[in-house]
Amino acid sequence: MSTMSAGQDYDRKYLRSMGGICKIACMLSSFIGFLFILCGPVRVSNFRGSFYLVVAALGFTATLTLLLARYLRLWQRYFSRCDATLWSLGVHSTLAVSYFVASGLVLSLDIGAYTAAAFFGLTAFSINGLEAYAHYRRSRLRDVATQTV
Repeated sequence: MSTMSAGQDYDRKYLRSMGGICKIACMLSSFIGFLFILCGPVRVSNFRGSFYLVVAALGFTATLTLLLARYLRLWQRYFSRCDATLWSLGVHSTLAVSYFVASGLVLSLDIGAYTAAAFFGLTAFSINGLEAYAHYRRSRLRDVATQTV
């Protein structure tokens, strides 16, 4: 018999926290932008649309991975020696820059579906930028708190 209860296997509170809500909103923005590019009147084989699709797919996958890692507490179980804050900082920073570039590329075309996709890409850029800043602040505060005189 296991003494561990089902409530300890995952963190329900994380989905209701600011980080969880931001990750869900970012995944939703990525998915909607992806759909706008796919359903647009321009062929998907053009460079701008293809680049946006790759960024949106990678962004959705990376954000889902981070969400599940925090929700299922994988950082504590399997990667205890790894600094989750620095990993998240790197991922969110990279995604923010990628979404900004991809949104700028599709926004340069004057097509309604691409403009809507750029809006959702810039929304994902903003969310990832805020998440990166939050992780940066958290890592700096932790570094200051652990300094010795």
